[in-house]
Amino acid sequence: MTTAPTSQGTPVAMIDRVASLLQVFDGRPRLTLAEISRQADLPRSSTHRILQRLVELGWVEREGYQYSLGIRMFELGSQVVRRDRVHQASLPFMHALHRSTGLTVHLSTLAASDVLHLERIGDWPEKGERWYLGARQPAVHSAAGRALLAQLAESDWPTLDFAPPATVYGIRTLRDLRRDLDRVRDRGGIAVDFQGCGAGITVVAAPVGPAGSNVRTALSLCGPADAVPTQEAGEAVRLAAMDIWYAASGMPRRSRRPGGAAAAPLRRSGRTPVLSHE
Repeated sequence: MTTAPTSQGTPVAMIDRVASLLQVFDGRPRLTLAEISRQADLPRSSTHRILQRLVELGWVEREGYQYSLGIRMFELGSQVVRRDRVHQASLPFMHALHRSTGLTVHLSTLAASDVLHLERIGDWPEKGERWYLGARQPAVHSAAGRALLAQLAESDWPTLDFAPPATVYGIRTLRDLRRDLDRVRDRGGIAVDFQGCGAGITVVAAPVGPAGSNVRTALSLCGPADAVPTQEAGEAVRLAAMDIWYAASGMPRRSRRPGGAAAAPLRRSGRTPVLSHE
């Protein structure tokens, strides 16, 4: 007499295990077997067996006692990104915006309650995993996230995470968020985060596309809090975001050129070039 396979033996259950295992790398570049087993809530023996196979497939890499996502995962993710016309169109404008301002430029999208960084040009801040390419930040604690939320009716918001902010300047409640989004709309869609996402960091963001155009991505400038003139940075990022939108949609725009949005005079503060206050 044969018995039906248990749920743990079904393909669906195995897929769930693999998914649980891969998800533990979100925000964690390298992990040991014990850490992966604990975070994925899987038996150590099963975790080791799955990891071995993923290493063979190139989805995971092993170096000593630590594991990280493999090059095959990067290749698959890159294929998704290449299908995104906005992402493709954004690169020359992002590079030009970085050159003319000296600030770090991010292209980000809403992913559930977070923003996911699709692209990053610039190397500041050097520390802080939440700023890296492929990293996530809670949307309510991100200028890019709030620039996107301001374009949506509240009924269309994802379920938001009001985790404790990193600093006293951060958003704490739904009431705080609504007030901030009112200010975003008053500024024509420009979101400003002054040290709410991290001490000493200011971020200015704008949606890529006009209101009502199913905006999914935001462009932002990130720099030291004492070196970012928010008004000039906001105008530069707004114009660059619209340049990206026109380039991605194929619509003609008068005098459009990569980087034209950020052609503002510069001054230097220490080693970091920033937009002029003049």
